[in-house]
Amino acid sequence: MRFLWFAESKILIHYMGLGSDSVENTVSEKPASALVTGGAGFLGRHVARALEFSGAKVTVVDDLSCRNSTFDAPELQSPGITLIEGSTLDAGLMEELVAQHQTIVHFASIVGVEKTISEPVITVENLEGTLNITRHLTSSHNVLFSSSADVYGVHSHIHDGPMGEDDLQVFEHSAINRWVYPKVKSLEENLVANSPASSAIVRVFNSYGPGMDFPHGKRVVPQFIDRLRHNQPLQISGNGRQLRSLCYYEDTVRGCLEALEHVSSGANGSVLTVNIGSDHAVEVVEIAQELVRHAVDLGLVSNPPPLEFGARLYSQDFDDSWSRTPDLGRAKAVLGFSPRVGLDDGLRRTLLYYREAFGPAAGSYTAANLQPEPVVRAL
Repeated sequence: MRFLWFAESKILIHYMGLGSDSVENTVSEKPASALVTGGAGFLGRHVARALEFSGAKVTVVDDLSCRNSTFDAPELQSPGITLIEGSTLDAGLMEELVAQHQTIVHFASIVGVEKTISEPVITVENLEGTLNITRHLTSSHNVLFSSSADVYGVHSHIHDGPMGEDDLQVFEHSAINRWVYPKVKSLEENLVANSPASSAIVRVFNSYGPGMDFPHGKRVVPQFIDRLRHNQPLQISGNGRQLRSLCYYEDTVRGCLEALEHVSSGANGSVLTVNIGSDHAVEVVEIAQELVRHAVDLGLVSNPPPLEFGARLYSQDFDDSWSRTPDLGRAKAVLGFSPRVGLDDGLRRTLLYYREAFGPAAGSYTAANLQPEPVVRAL
């Protein structure tokens, strides 16, 4: 049994499993109200569920423009969660919802490297959605903003070490669309930090887990799993020696909530910018090899697929040789955060989930096959 203290409303989050009536007994004060934008996405719906478990009255707003976002996710099936199909670009809707909720969790964003490369104008419009929120924030609000490790850009080309929150943000020239998304994220961080609200700005590093980016893989682990399931070569950019640090989604969600807890319990207007992820870096080729090893061991595939190096993964070329590892010093010192689920364990859990969903060595799959289990482990 584990507990997480959500200080804003003095609620003890007892995250033992869905349907546990003991959760109700942990509420010691009137529940807070929380708005989660982009709450039909992978991390958004898990955070929404965790807040609802705390006793908060949760409203999820999502325009469902991402093909993987759905209101049918089991994490959102609760009378304590209100679902609204709408966009942060709707200024009137945002004004109304921000006024109605004390806690604002802002996940709404365009997702996927190729999407941001091929649609830079839509990517820039993220900024308008965040403006529609920050314009109406007051000193009574507590905000969690989901930023990205992408804001560090090609950090590893000028720094020989992990990425610290106060390090320079360095990008290629403006004709390279790959960097539109992190530039917008950085501006959104600034808007949130300069609002009157107490704000936690969380830079998420490569989260992964069961059901993420399903059925359309957009990020590294989901893309690899998608190709594994379809018996296709695992495509790797360049020689695969670039480093990535993967963080299991349970740890990511816990880190987000701990950051929100910290600013909610502090002075009005306090701001925390913090990395949340794992500081255990591995080469991309190692991630692919470990996934193949586990997939074979679990019987998810009958024959290990080959690795395809130098693959052209995106419609525009960019420098993909940089490494990405967070400096977790601030997260550890301020939040006491460290990831608990190791990479080997997390990858195996993720693949085991797909084996249970589709069976061993199954053929192609569709969204109709997927009946994801809600979070049952304690954060």
